[in-house]
Amino acid sequence: MERTYRNLQKISGSFFVSLPKKWVENFNLSKKSSILITVRSDGSLLISPKHRQEVDRSTDEVILHSNPYIAREIVKKCLSGQSNIVILSDKPFEESIRDEIRWFVNGLPNTEIIEEQPQRIVVQNFGYKQIPTRKLIQRLLYLILDMFDNLETNKYEELNYNFNQLRKFYFIFVIHIRTYLRTGVYVTEDKDFTPLEAMDYRMFCEKIEDIGSILRDFHLSEEIKEYFTEIKQYFNEVMIAYQKKALELAHKVWKKRDMLIEKGNLLINDLKFKEKERIRVLMRIAYNCRDMAAFI
Repeated sequence: MERTYRNLQKISGSFFVSLPKKWVENFNLSKKSSILITVRSDGSLLISPKHRQEVDRSTDEVILHSNPYIAREIVKKCLSGQSNIVILSDKPFEESIRDEIRWFVNGLPNTEIIEEQPQRIVVQNFGYKQIPTRKLIQRLLYLILDMFDNLETNKYEELNYNFNQLRKFYFIFVIHIRTYLRTGVYVTEDKDFTPLEAMDYRMFCEKIEDIGSILRDFHLSEEIKEYFTEIKQYFNEVMIAYQKKALELAHKVWKKRDMLIEKGNLLINDLKFKEKERIRVLMRIAYNCRDMAAFI
């Protein structure tokens, strides 16, 4: 992130500060151009070109030309916050490319192919801008708790369903954060976090997504059920600390990991090979939980 410093000036009772010339030129601004000034909860100001925000919320369209990697380009554009993507081809799409586009789009949240012609495909993302960023994080946390419950009750179909939901909501979350960090414009009206907090949220949710990947492939046995329950409780404590912004509880949770790792190592000495590996996997969740606590 590039930083620049300016001295505050005063003319006729009004205070002002000059804007960096490079920034003004990048956004093609001139005298009387409108800019948006947002006062954030920490007292800092966010300055962004007003026309850029209006374009992002309305016409937001990008045109891509067909190539062997077009499906991945579509995903990349979605991650950058684009909601309308037009794919054009000089000749009818090859069946393999068309199938790959369909497969990738089917895996994206709230995203559909709204137009499909021999040489033109239009992809549109619906609705992700309506979900506040913090609501997305809450949803991710609750999905992990559901996955813990699915394993305890041997409901593997629901486990897979919840993991797919987790991936979709994580994808929407990434769009929110990347759009904000790239443009300085908030995707939703949830305008109460700074660039530093945005990076913390990103790393916090990366840990959640990793825990989800672990649980999706995990198999619970009676020999390790007690330790599994302790790890589940550990995650729940992290979740409560995040929801309440309870720094004291977050610190206690952060310290608790060492006790759980020590207990896991003791269990490993008394278990068979498969159970040893499962304990190590659960210990990995404990490491993720401690990292999450550090971001609260």
